[in-house]
Amino acid sequence: MSNPKWYPEKLRVPNRGTNATYVFMKTVYRPLEHFCYAEFGIWKADTAANVCKLFPNATLFLFDFEDNIRAAQEKLSVYPNRVHYFGNSQRYNDSYNWALGKLVAQNGAKPIFDYCFLDGAHTYAVDALNFFLCDRLLRVDGYMDFDDYSWTLRGSSLDPSAVPEMLLQYTEEQIDSLQVKMIVDDLVKTDSRYVEKIANKVYQKLRA
Repeated sequence: MSNPKWYPEKLRVPNRGTNATYVFMKTVYRPLEHFCYAEFGIWKADTAANVCKLFPNATLFLFDFEDNIRAAQEKLSVYPNRVHYFGNSQRYNDSYNWALGKLVAQNGAKPIFDYCFLDGAHTYAVDALNFFLCDRLLRVDGYMDFDDYSWTLRGSSLDPSAVPEMLLQYTEEQIDSLQVKMIVDDLVKTDSRYVEKIANKVYQKLRA
């Protein structure tokens, strides 16, 4: 029987979040500008906390496992009415894409996001679909931001030696593949509507 809480409680990630993301955002948004930021895979919400601090008029949409979302609600409680939270279970075929798909339906695919930061599953099965759903909700001139271009399951915090459930979810080929790179190279770079702003990381949407 699979473990309903299979995801590790500790990850090898910086405690200040993804610095490259909010440093880039400072180059394209004014400090008091209003925009809508969506983050998929918030972990300890450190990146989101920095976005809140740097851009006090931004609206945030945060997606992750339910436990991480509850912790983020407490951590970001000093920013009331600015953050929308979307949690999902650790069931194998559940992900933040379920809540995102419901947002697509609720908004009639009308764009609502200005910036989407994909820092979640890092797998093709989840994040290839996440890119397409985000694209439906991303405004023209908005940005798609991908973390960990060269990441693999093998050697990460989700290495099968540490998280045996990975062997139930992925083949050996998938465990050793650069799945974020596959998404960026094969789906984003080949889409003429997107232009690269930071190599292998940030892409701006030029047209619908």
